Amino acid sequence: MISLLNRRALTLLALGALLMLPTFLFGPGASHSHLYNYIWTGHFGEQLAAGHLYERWLPRSFEGLGSPTFYFYPPLAYWISGGFNAAGFSIFQAINLAGLILLVASGLAMHAFLANRVARPLLGAALYMAAPYHLYDFYVRGALAEFAAFLWLPLIALAIDRLPARRGVALLAVAYAGLILTHLPVAMLTGVFLIAPLMARRIWQDRAALPAGLLAGLMAIGLAAFYLLPAITLQGHVSTELLWNERYRATSWSIWQDGAEIYIAMAAGAILLAWPARSIWSAITVVTALASIRLIPFIWDIDLLNKAQFPWRALCIVEFTAVTALMHYRPRAVLLTAALLSLTLSYAILIGISAKNLRTAVDYPRIALNQPDAPEYLPLGFDASRVDPYDRSTDLSAVRSLPRGDSLLVQRPMTVRLGHAAFPIWRVTRDDRTVASTGPLIQFQAMPGRYLVERVRLWQESAGAVLSVLGLLLLALLLMPRRINARLISHLSKFPSYSPCLAIFDRTVFGWLGRSRHSGGDT
Repeated sequence: MISLLNRRALTLLALGALLMLPTFLFGPGASHSHLYNYIWTGHFGEQLAAGHLYERWLPRSFEGLGSPTFYFYPPLAYWISGGFNAAGFSIFQAINLAGLILLVASGLAMHAFLANRVARPLLGAALYMAAPYHLYDFYVRGALAEFAAFLWLPLIALAIDRLPARRGVALLAVAYAGLILTHLPVAMLTGVFLIAPLMARRIWQDRAALPAGLLAGLMAIGLAAFYLLPAITLQGHVSTELLWNERYRATSWSIWQDGAEIYIAMAAGAILLAWPARSIWSAITVVTALASIRLIPFIWDIDLLNKAQFPWRALCIVEFTAVTALMHYRPRAVLLTAALLSLTLSYAILIGISAKNLRTAVDYPRIALNQPDAPEYLPLGFDASRVDPYDRSTDLSAVRSLPRGDSLLVQRPMTVRLGHAAFPIWRVTRDDRTVASTGPLIQFQAMPGRYLVERVRLWQESAGAVLSVLGLLLLALLLMPRRINARLISHLSKFPSYSPCLAIFDRTVFGWLGRSRHSGGDT
């Protein structure tokens, strides 16, 4: 059995290497997000090599103004690429290796999900890895974090199937927390289009899945709280209006726009593949595919869904459910042919754009010098007219002459304006006393003396860390063997024979956490 699993893992690794071969030979290429992949991978590589696991502030971004990018952007994908960079690989090699690892990991996750469901789980895993939007995310969009999100979808579905078992709760908590730490828009879309229908079906089968699922959701939020709490509560300090402008709303996209053909072809191919299955997987595929190209009225008018920016991000979910549906029936020749024609069109467009991206030269020395970061992370109040509405580059010529650094000697009374982005983590001090300052670039009234810009820890960081530790403790409790679990609970009570803790865990709702000490069986 171990030998068979090893062979299948090696097969998926070989397939991943084949699919990633063009980027190893010529890439990563001029994808939509190549700039951010380069800057953020380099940042995490430097910080990890210096022993800093999670540095959220990027000091060189925006030509040295600095940026709180990773107070808001999930870190998981860049922990992986940055880890390779810290290990000695170049930034390009690190991005490519991260892509390979994430692609193969998604295949392994899909294989684990399908293993006890279908006769050919290896084929399903291979199809999932080679699905067009999956590869489009890396080669065209360069969306490394969204590319990483494919890993978690099969694990979330597998965990829901295992509810209300303890390990199902633990897996769902870890998988959804992992998705939150990977890509927030996909995490939100997954909650709506995948988790909600799968949980409804599971609760219909077993009502005990409801409290188990709720607990898993709370645990997921707790596990991700070290990132999620600052990301949610600090948005008022950056230029989020640049993130939600007209070009970056799901409601602004339509099938009549240039470049929509590939998304339409992907959605149509998925529907044709999944429809004959007549299962929950085909239903999710059809609804989500139609929503991904805005053919379901009003759904993207919901403010939360509109913040996904692009409706076709839901194609991540579509490809997972379509492959799952396909593996449950024997395809019909007519529908299979139509699906292949539609998917062939999407692959043709994908290959054409990818080839162009891989041939396009990128001025990486200039990127390394200027560190042009995402404009939504500019400080609140920054002049938005200096951000190009098309390529989102920022004109910083007006602030290049401002003094940089965290220490400044002032010779006479004056108004000081630093080339340093304002954010709540920074405090100006003189003789260990706080000096009032304003933004968007740090500005204050100064008398003669030395002034320091010092970093402080925010309550959101501390509270988030505490919540994540509590989540880890609860996760460890769930994963403990039942006997150890029962002994631990007994020791927490002065009178174990009449312990209220045991009484609570003996209830039917918590039957998956422990066994009845009265009957010896599952309560």
